[in-house]
Amino acid sequence: MNELVEKVAGPTYYWLTVKAVRDETPAAKSFVLVPERREEALFRYRPGQFLTFRIPHENGQIMRSYSLSSAACNEPHMTICVKRVDEGRGSNWLNDHVTAGTRIEATQPAGRFVLSDGDAPLLLIAGGSGITPCISLIKQALIESDRNVKLVYANKNEASVIYRETLDGLANRFADQFTYQRWHDDARGFLTAEDIGAEAVGWEAADIYICGPEPLMDMAENTLAAQLGQEKTILTERFVSPDDEAANPAPVAGFAASPCSFRLTLDGEDYEVPYRPEQTLLEAATTAGIDVPSSCTEGHCGTCMAWLRSGEVSMASTKALSKRNIERGLVLACQSRPATDAPIWLDFDF
Repeated sequence: MNELVEKVAGPTYYWLTVKAVRDETPAAKSFVLVPERREEALFRYRPGQFLTFRIPHENGQIMRSYSLSSAACNEPHMTICVKRVDEGRGSNWLNDHVTAGTRIEATQPAGRFVLSDGDAPLLLIAGGSGITPCISLIKQALIESDRNVKLVYANKNEASVIYRETLDGLANRFADQFTYQRWHDDARGFLTAEDIGAEAVGWEAADIYICGPEPLMDMAENTLAAQLGQEKTILTERFVSPDDEAANPAPVAGFAASPCSFRLTLDGEDYEVPYRPEQTLLEAATTAGIDVPSSCTEGHCGTCMAWLRSGEVSMASTKALSKRNIERGLVLACQSRPATDAPIWLDFDF
C-alpha cells in the first residue's frame, strides 16, 4: 500500500480568458479560451475531455461542465460550445454575458470520454450539442491516425446543426475515412432503435461513443449493447445540471457503523484509505492525498465514476450514470458513502 498524505479536498479553479466568441447556430456559441501563460501546461487535454466552470449567479456561484470541441493536434486554443436551453442558468449566462476579454474560472481538463488506444474504427452517435466532444474525437482520429470513423448526428432541423461547415469539410477532406450521416427530425422523424441498429451494421468492431439528449443516449446504448453484446465497451458522456429535475433512486439507508478505511485501486496501485463518518468516498480519497479523477464534485459530470468491486454504498445522486452503468456496478465516488460496515473496494481502473 502507498503512503498517504492528508490534504484539503476540493477542485482547484484557474482563470481563463475568452479570446473569441463565435455564433455556431441561432442558439449556440463557441468560446475560445486561453489560460494564463504560467498555467498553460495544466490545460493540456485529451480529445473528448471537458472543463468545469464556476459561474456567477444571483443565488451564488454554480458549477457547470462543458466539453471541449477543439483538438490539440491542429488548434492552438481550447474551445467549448454552449447551447442555450430553457431556464439554463449556466448556458444562458455564458450566451448572454460572455464576450471576448471576459475572464472565467475553470478546472483543469477532465473526463473519460476520450479516444481509446489502438486502431479500432470509431462509431459516434451524437444529438444536438452532444456533437461537442464527438467532433474533438473525430478531428484527432482523422488527422493523427488511419482509423475509419462514422458519425450519426441527429438534430431538430438543418438550422440547428452545430459545426456544420467543419463536419462538411472533414467529410470532403477524409472521404475515404469518414462516413457522416446527418439526421434531421423534421424530415425523417426521431431516430429509433431500428435506425441505430442499422447504422451499426458493419461497425461491430468499432469503439462506440454516444453523447446527446438523455433519451437518445439511453436508447442508443441499450440498443447497441443488446445488438453487439453486453460486454461491449460503449462510452457515454452525460451532463445533467443539479437544478434539472430527474428521478433518482432513493439513497440506501445509512448504517450505524462506518468502516475506518476502504480499499482503492488507481493506475495499478492499491491504497488503504482512512475513512471518517459522513465523508464521501471521493472526499476521503482526496483528503488522503490521492489524485483520483474528479471535476465537478456534484454528481453531474461522471469523472469520478468507479467500479464498486465489493461493499455497498448509498449515492445521493446517480444523474451522471446510465441504467447500464448502475447494473454493471459503477458508482460516483463524489456521491457515495458507505451503506454498511462491509469492506469496500473502489476500483478506478475498470
